[in-house]
Amino acid sequence: MRFRNNKKDSGLLINITPLIDIVFILLIFFAVTTSFVTPSSIKVDLPKATGEATEQKANIRIGIDSNGILFVDGVKIQDNELQDKLRALKSTSPDATIIIEADEKSTHGKVVFVIDSAKKVDFIKFAIATEDTE
Repeated sequence: MRFRNNKKDSGLLINITPLIDIVFILLIFFAVTTSFVTPSSIKVDLPKATGEATEQKANIRIGIDSNGILFVDGVKIQDNELQDKLRALKSTSPDATIIIEADEKSTHGKVVFVIDSAKKVDFIKFAIATEDTE
């Protein structure tokens, strides 16, 4: 007795090209819609730290001496003049980085005052100058 196989191999193939297309489309969708959130904290270098120097471009240097006196680009100013001075500098160099050169003995509150004043004028880049430990 001979058994017949009624099933014929019709060469059934699974085409995975549409699957690969959909995977690539999903990959592109997630890559484009992902929000790159940076933490809201301010990155600072502590005094006497080692690290790379910041790129020298249109930076605004704000110095704070041990008595809390402010200097903008080497010129002594009063606390109430800081925001007006920064507003004038914002019009000439809108993408400038505020570099805070605070004395070790200056108060934390004065540094926060400078950062707050700069944020009110819409500066967003800050750096704190440090000395190299070497």
